[in-house]
Amino acid sequence: MVGASTAVICSHPETFLRCENVAGCLGRACGLRMVTAMRYFACLLAVLATALWLGGLVALFLFAPAIFKAFGPDERAVAGKATSTMFVVFARYQLAVAGVALVGAFLGYLRRRSGLLVALFVCFAIGTVGAVANNVLVVPRMEELRLAGESQSPEFRKLHGISMGVSLGITVAVFVASLLLPAVCRAVMRPRAEESLAVGAD
Repeated sequence: MVGASTAVICSHPETFLRCENVAGCLGRACGLRMVTAMRYFACLLAVLATALWLGGLVALFLFAPAIFKAFGPDERAVAGKATSTMFVVFARYQLAVAGVALVGAFLGYLRRRSGLLVALFVCFAIGTVGAVANNVLVVPRMEELRLAGESQSPEFRKLHGISMGVSLGITVAVFVASLLLPAVCRAVMRPRAEESLAVGAD
């Protein structure tokens, strides 16, 4: 019964037949499957977070001007309220996807310690720092000024420019990360030499 279960789990049944230690072969096979699952999970987190993050940033740049254009100069206050709400919600959303992206890059680094993973993590870290700066320093103050009716003040315009500059920097960092992802996923999914030989070690 144990031999049949092991033969199913073991990824190399011909090696299993030569395995002198059945429990050891079973343990190694299960370990390899867990490692493979972690690889897939790391890549999934990184790819999904990057897609959601970059897509949200592009949508923000497209939708904000479109809202002001749709309402026109006569209803600028309504458009400002709509875009302000969008910025506040996106600032929180961005922090969430940034955290997921960092976790995915870190898990990938645990499986494949290479320069590609370091570069990916740095890109995500730069984007995260920008997201935190926007969420903590810029967006709350802009919202205070808007509620006080000072959305046309020099300070508000300055903060808006800073916010757009930071968002552009975040977009560039996440876009570079998206260019790295295919090579990163290939590196993470490639088994290490010791893992390839692990099943036949007994």
